Amino acid sequence: MKKLNLTKTNIFLISLSTTLAILLGFSIYVNLSIERPIRIEDFSSMTQDQLLAWSQENEIKIETIEEYNDEIEVGKVISQDTIVGERLFAGSTVKVIISKGPNPEVMVNLIDFKGKDIGEVQQFIELNRLLAASIEFEKSTDVNSAYFIRTDVQATSIKRGQAIKFYISTGSKEELTTVVVPDFTEYTRQQISSWGQSNNIKTNITEEFNNDVSPGKVISQSQAPNTSIYDGSSVTIKMSLGAGVVLENLVGKSKSTIDKFINDNGLKVNYSYTYSSAQNKDLGISMSPSASTKVGNGTTVNVTLSLGKISISDFKGKTLASLQAWVAEVNKQGADLKVTSTQEYSEGTSSGLIITQTPSSGDVNPGVTIKASVSKGVGTVVGTFVGTTKTSQEGLKVNTSTSYHASIPSGQVISQSISAGTTVDTNSSINLVVSLGKVQVGSYSSLSALESWKNSVNANGANISISTTEDWNSAEKGTLVSHTNANSSVNPGTTITALVSRGPSVTVPNYVGGGEPSSGGGITINVVSRDFSDTVAAGVVISQSKNPGVYASGVVVDIRVSKGKQEIIKVTVPDVEWISSVSSSESDTRRMVNEVMSKNGVKVNIVAVDRDKSNGDIISVSHAADSKIDPNEVVTVEIQVQK
Repeated sequence: MKKLNLTKTNIFLISLSTTLAILLGFSIYVNLSIERPIRIEDFSSMTQDQLLAWSQENEIKIETIEEYNDEIEVGKVISQDTIVGERLFAGSTVKVIISKGPNPEVMVNLIDFKGKDIGEVQQFIELNRLLAASIEFEKSTDVNSAYFIRTDVQATSIKRGQAIKFYISTGSKEELTTVVVPDFTEYTRQQISSWGQSNNIKTNITEEFNNDVSPGKVISQSQAPNTSIYDGSSVTIKMSLGAGVVLENLVGKSKSTIDKFINDNGLKVNYSYTYSSAQNKDLGISMSPSASTKVGNGTTVNVTLSLGKISISDFKGKTLASLQAWVAEVNKQGADLKVTSTQEYSEGTSSGLIITQTPSSGDVNPGVTIKASVSKGVGTVVGTFVGTTKTSQEGLKVNTSTSYHASIPSGQVISQSISAGTTVDTNSSINLVVSLGKVQVGSYSSLSALESWKNSVNANGANISISTTEDWNSAEKGTLVSHTNANSSVNPGTTITALVSRGPSVTVPNYVGGGEPSSGGGITINVVSRDFSDTVAAGVVISQSKNPGVYASGVVVDIRVSKGKQEIIKVTVPDVEWISSVSSSESDTRRMVNEVMSKNGVKVNIVAVDRDKSNGDIISVSHAADSKIDPNEVVTVEIQVQK
């Protein structure tokens, strides 16, 4: 037996090999022990038993909720809270809603079935999920065979779970003619429709996805093959759309991943592109139809891919229009960029070109506003005109106007429309107001000439006003006698006072109490009346129309002149006592007294009294016969009146 001779080197190599073997074994153990996420399937085609089996096999907890559903069969899955294709680790929970079938408490409105045949009644029962409806047959001579007669309820609406019988007429026969239902398994849609038309059977074809039946093939039929149904009835045939594909969530997935899913599942894809701040370039932003939707093979899925953020181009030194054109182009793909611009003068950038741009480089989110400053060229700096006689400047269009001024000498600039030091566009217009100095007042011989001068100087800002006063003067009325500030300089805003003639004047004296005057000296005397006066002597003025004072020459004074006292001729009172002896009545006495008094010009007042005399007797006369009295005096005569 040979003795093994181990060197230090050999011992080291053996130790190293042993260590590597142990590490490799541990690595394999760890890799086999790492938990792998489980892909979530489409549960919509599973029963509760199948769902339970999948849950146990994949160690995923299933939390179920039951609710009524008109479309999904009892025990089948309505929806799940986790998108198909997502991956979860063992022990995770998926919430699933299981169908309890149609809700028996839902109210259904009954229609008017008059004129409806058995097939239409069956369709109504199926469409409204009447869970306890039945069809009965009976003879009727009034209703044609296979047509509705009545129901056994009187209400206009019932619950789905309520029992209801529909009575169908068999006409004069005991029962309706029947038709044998074939096995539609190998029938096409066209063949099913043709069979229904030939046998007077209404065929209702519905479609749904099915994992086991090829597209276009029959999944089930409401009446079993080889069973008999009544003429005019309806049969519902459910046809397959194929297994279908449940769309995974393609949002956030790369284009290569999306392409693989599309190709693996026999689908088509239509890509569109838009900028996005939320997703990196070439990742999905949105999809239509949405994730978890089941679609048929060959369906086109519309996917929007991200272009990422917008890479900004620098347009410094270029036109604003070129920047706006670029923005319009990227906005077609959802950039939603906006441009605002300002203008400023620049010595280094030609007019119309961009001086600065913010941002000018880098990547930006959609919706960002790009701010551009656009050159207006070098421009012209406005000089100082105020206080000088300068009225021109290169690069400016200077417009001048004039105005009077109290303190600025004539020829100097009072104001300028653009402040000195302001930079403006070359050939801009500036307005200057040049001083005319103080206002020069001339000497004017007429008021109209003075007014004309005022209007002319006021057109240049003199703001002169005229105040007129009038006084008597030998000059013709309306003549300008004088005005203030003649042949002098005045400040703008001065008021010129003008003295205007009222014409020559005369002084009307006090004529009252004096003798009758004559016209003359610019006064015309007009005697309007000559009146008697007990107090004013004859030929003396009683009154005058104009008060003593100064009047325009030619004034007319109306006067009244006294004729002195008026002489009064007395009348003689006649004797009337004799009338009593000849009068026969009170009325005769009255008549005769009035006649006598009137004939002698005497006024009379007859008073009736009762003095125990004869009727009509004169009792008394206030004035003695043959006495002289004024014509205005009244003689009172009392006569007897018996009562």
